[in-house]
Amino acid sequence: MDQVRRAVVFADHAQFYVQDVDGQIAAEEDDDYDWPEAWSDEAVEVWRIGVDGPCSIAVGTARSDHVETALQMHHACPPLRAGAEHVVEADLVVPSGVVHVFGCMERPGPQHRVEIPVGRYRLRVSHLPSGPPAAPTRAHPIEPGPHFNYHLDLWPCAEAAGVAVVRRGRPE
Repeated sequence: MDQVRRAVVFADHAQFYVQDVDGQIAAEEDDDYDWPEAWSDEAVEVWRIGVDGPCSIAVGTARSDHVETALQMHHACPPLRAGAEHVVEADLVVPSGVVHVFGCMERPGPQHRVEIPVGRYRLRVSHLPSGPPAAPTRAHPIEPGPHFNYHLDLWPCAEAAGVAVVRRGRPE
């Protein structure tokens, strides 16, 4: 299972999504769906992720720019990544068996798609200091903020555990 999908996405508005698109649409169409406040003060200042619903997590980035991402599937909870400055975990439900990693102003397409078994997962977002993404995608030199590689570890879990900050890095 330990597959890795690497991609550079445009984190417009300083965020990108990890989402089961079809699952999130179905959740939102449910009459009992209660929209969460994804970007609360705690989400912005402490978590650096916004929980948009059961099937969607917005990952806050240090800059509105192209960012490097890597999504890796595991059979069980993996060890923490060495050098990660900030690490946070949250629950993600994947009822369709497809997860997309895409910029918030992008339409998710085949290039963003990763097929995984249907189920409940734990998502760990690790902010790893890095340089700007390599060409042909170029960083915006006037955009303030440090560069990070956003590593996304995903593994099956039986029960929801909520958001947990594993390692809190300096403010971005």
